[in-house]
Amino acid sequence: MTREDYIKQLISDKGFSVKTFAEKIEIPYSTLRSMLNGSIGGAAVDSVIKICAGLGISINDLQNCNAVKLPFETSDKEKKLIIAYRNNPEMQPAVDRLLGVEDEVMIPTVKAARSDGNNQPIEIVNLPDLSKFEPDDTDL
Repeated sequence: MTREDYIKQLISDKGFSVKTFAEKIEIPYSTLRSMLNGSIGGAAVDSVIKICAGLGISINDLQNCNAVKLPFETSDKEKKLIIAYRNNPEMQPAVDRLLGVEDEVMIPTVKAARSDGNNQPIEIVNLPDLSKFEPDDTDL
């Protein structure tokens, strides 16, 4: 679920139309509609704060709304473990090693855009470590 879909769902769940919600939080309807049809990520911070306040959610809730949904329910103990894991970043590498869920080694690389003016920003992306890649006949 995208952030935009999440917000639309919450607006609907609260019994508002997008227009009435925009009036309630004092944002122009056209602005809110544009944000919900485009990208909330490019919106003005004060508008996003108003939306979150109007929906009774935090910015973190909005940020995490498209987190991976597990195909099973988690117990209260599992939830406590997740919270403890997140609250103790210094312990995460040891827990990862213990459970065998260490991250892949990623190599930062540069992705350059190609356009008429080549004025697109350069984006740093991560790719898997291919230094030990050994091609075989299927790679030809």
